[in-house]
Amino acid sequence: MANQYNIFIAVDFFNADILFVAKSSGELSRKVIKAIENHELESDGAVRLYRTSYQSFKAIQALMARYQIPFHEAARPKGINYERETINTAG
Repeated sequence: MANQYNIFIAVDFFNADILFVAKSSGELSRKVIKAIENHELESDGAVRLYRTSYQSFKAIQALMARYQIPFHEAARPKGINYERETINTAG
């Protein structure tokens, strides 16, 4: 199960664009730190980090490209079960 979620993603602070992709958290951290040191990131280097499966990552990329939508829209869980469980959890 641990190997299922083997893609690490760094997304910009506004959760719109994928900045870096890596196969380990260490590799991702090195990429982010190097970009910060080289002043290549906006928002003073603030990024959001995610871990996902390869299949989910490919689906997110496809949705972003096809519909020209930001990461947070493409990565949002969909479906009746998700909506029902979220409502039940919230109240």
